Amino acid sequence: MRKPTGKAAKMLGDDPPPIFNPVETKVELFPGMKTDGLETRSSMDQAEIERLCTELLDSCAPERAHLFRELHQSYLVRGLTNLPSGYASLDASRPWILFWILHSLELLGLFDRRHSEADARRIYAFLDRCQASTGGFGGGPGQIAHLAPTYAATMSLVILGSEAGWKIVDRQRMYNFLMSVKRKEGLLKGGFAVTVGGEVDTRGTYITLAVASILNIVTPELVEGVAEFVGRNQTYEGGIGAEPGNEAHGGYTYCGLAALRIINRTDAVDLDALLRWATQRQMSLEGGFQGRTNKLVDSCYSWWVGGIFPLIQPLLNPMQRLTASDKTETNTSTETETETETDAKTESPTPTQDTTRSTSKATTTTDESQTNPSLSTPNNSENEQVNDLGLCLFDTEKLQEYIIFCCQMNHGGLRDKPGKRPDYYHTCYSLSGLSMAQHQLEADGKNGLRKTGPLGGRYNLLKETDPLYNATPARLARAMAFFRTLPLPVPISNSSSSGEGGEMEEEEAIPT
Repeated sequence: MRKPTGKAAKMLGDDPPPIFNPVETKVELFPGMKTDGLETRSSMDQAEIERLCTELLDSCAPERAHLFRELHQSYLVRGLTNLPSGYASLDASRPWILFWILHSLELLGLFDRRHSEADARRIYAFLDRCQASTGGFGGGPGQIAHLAPTYAATMSLVILGSEAGWKIVDRQRMYNFLMSVKRKEGLLKGGFAVTVGGEVDTRGTYITLAVASILNIVTPELVEGVAEFVGRNQTYEGGIGAEPGNEAHGGYTYCGLAALRIINRTDAVDLDALLRWATQRQMSLEGGFQGRTNKLVDSCYSWWVGGIFPLIQPLLNPMQRLTASDKTETNTSTETETETETDAKTESPTPTQDTTRSTSKATTTTDESQTNPSLSTPNNSENEQVNDLGLCLFDTEKLQEYIIFCCQMNHGGLRDKPGKRPDYYHTCYSLSGLSMAQHQLEADGKNGLRKTGPLGGRYNLLKETDPLYNATPARLARAMAFFRTLPLPVPISNSSSSGEGGEMEEEEAIPT
């Protein structure tokens, strides 16, 4: 056969063109991580976590998922009386340890079984000694007031659910403390320092508004400039950082959005960009969330990032909003739940839903609905249509798999990720994220809604937690109803030095 000598042959050269082979090419579901040939500590840690998670996930079938309720209960209850020596470094976070344990027991439906009135009185006495004379709570008895333990102490009192505990809070002095740490000028105007002379960040903003809205001490002067401060903290990525110019972070994004929801000012941020950033935080192989771009998975972000979705979901389409009474009821009783806990199916006390979806940075208004959040939720149209594609904005099953298969310890407690040890912080927020994933709303294929439900069966079902405050709705409703009967605080310019909190008898505190 004569060899071709034309122009095309000269361009192709002497080698014959390759013959197409129709053999199927194996495609990896999760392609290897791209490092551009430069290995770093982060890339090596990521490869190791993927290896560990793959081993755990491949060895467990989703239908065999099992929540170690009894083991977690034992682990949590031990922490109320005895802590490992490693917790000595958290001496300034003792109300936090209390909240992490109480809320975990609450979600497991075991709270009423595991504490008595005597236990409650000891806790009240301990928290009363943590309350600073300036208002607010410190990290332990005799410590200065700080916003973080103030939130933890307040939420612990909400969970305990007794007027005896609620009455120890000196609301006027609490208000004075919150106003004393508010920034009134400069780039950080509208933000709150976590303590006098401390850092100003989005976390402090959320804590202030969460505590104030529960205690019924929200005033126009307290919320002035808050929305603009949070708006300045949104980054080019779409998430929210601690302060202007900081990197977007899962915890701060949750805090920023929740704060805006409480005061009905979500128009202060670009919700489209925020949602895009949040959905990109779920790890494709592990199923859990990372807190920042190019970081490792961490179970605590099951709540700090996963909790963003129930906050933003009602804002995406006003026609998809639901009142608590319209939600498909899921019987949350389990073999370990008490009759009292079952009452938690009452209406969630979330402030008025904000249906604004704007990318503009709006200015603050003085509308009362924006400064005094009510407990009402919007009414639905009788002809409401639900998107057949469902409402879930992330893979709830993958998140549950990560928490149950990769983070549970066979001696109780939950951990950050495989290879780590369990602790009360990650136990609390892993269970909070697991609860949130179980109670997400999705389309039922019949123009209605249903809850996603627990992976592995009803035994794994946790109590529902409120997305704004992270407490069960019934306990939150009772506490907020009590504080709504009390008057608003005197504005800071007219406040007196006298408070309204009572003294409690000195009793043994919970040793932490």
